[in-house]
Amino acid sequence: MSVEASPQMPRVETGRKRRGVLSALAVLAGLVVGIGLAEGLTRLLLPAFDPSGRFEFTYPVGSLLLGKPGTEARQIKNTGDYDVAVRINSHGLRDANDVATAGSDDILVVGDSFTWGWGVEAQDRFSDQLQILTGRRTFNLSTPTDIDGYAALLAYARSLGSRAGRIVIAICMENDLYLYGGAQPNEPPPGGGALKDWLANHSALYLLAVTTIQQTPWLREIAVQADLIVPNLEGIAKNDYDPAIIDSSADRLRDIAERYRTLVVLIPSRALWVGTPRSRAIEERVHTAFVVALQRRGIDVLDLQPVLEAQLAPLAYHFANDGHWNVRGHALAAHAISQHLAR
Repeated sequence: MSVEASPQMPRVETGRKRRGVLSALAVLAGLVVGIGLAEGLTRLLLPAFDPSGRFEFTYPVGSLLLGKPGTEARQIKNTGDYDVAVRINSHGLRDANDVATAGSDDILVVGDSFTWGWGVEAQDRFSDQLQILTGRRTFNLSTPTDIDGYAALLAYARSLGSRAGRIVIAICMENDLYLYGGAQPNEPPPGGGALKDWLANHSALYLLAVTTIQQTPWLREIAVQADLIVPNLEGIAKNDYDPAIIDSSADRLRDIAERYRTLVVLIPSRALWVGTPRSRAIEERVHTAFVVALQRRGIDVLDLQPVLEAQLAPLAYHFANDGHWNVRGHALAAHAISQHLAR
């Protein structure tokens, strides 16, 4: 004897599915409201974590991204390495001097985030210290970019009226060398992935959570083991020895040096001092070959590798949890550059 299905059964199943969907939506709405409330309370009670007061490069000038003119913000590292003020002038540059007024007796310093002064107060940068040591007005013309970007920055300065007589270009050996003229790598300001950067720029709750993890040893160790945090010295960009890359990068600098009286300052890669013997040997080979390539092109070059190594602890001039120079690193570089310029 067969049993026919009740006509009520489909309605019961539909009702269950609807209740399940409504329950899921209620949970999701609760999470959104809870996160929103936590975000608001964090901004209200812990304003130091409010991302609206943190610095970003958002001002487009041709292919470059500079600071928004008139910005007064802070640059903060969630590991506690730094918390510094950032003030941007009317040209989008982090400089108290107006590059439009630069003349033949002045010095123009060009570079990426190292030269910009990532993590240090403006007066502690090697460019500002160079002004004190040399007695010559020194202008800082920097933003996270590459050698092509340095040429664009110099062109921007000239378009503003700069006629600086001396150019100092700081080359970061960790990420400035590659084949120019082809497909270029996209180099965003130092930070991380797109989602990470978005959260860091928009969520106080995220900044609070990351800071808590970074500054709590056992939580940080768990995050490292889970690959959520890459230890500073494990995230160093490595160079491969490629003569074409060395020549291409040196040629780009020669093009600049033909138009300006130029000193190229090499900021050594930390990979010279960290990694396997083989990887360190490759970095040494690349570094030495690049110095030779610049010299063969008649470019005045100051190699800071021996300067840092003479102090026996080159990594001590970098932040513990950030690849940039600390105040001591900038001071050492300023002293070496001023001595070189005085020759």
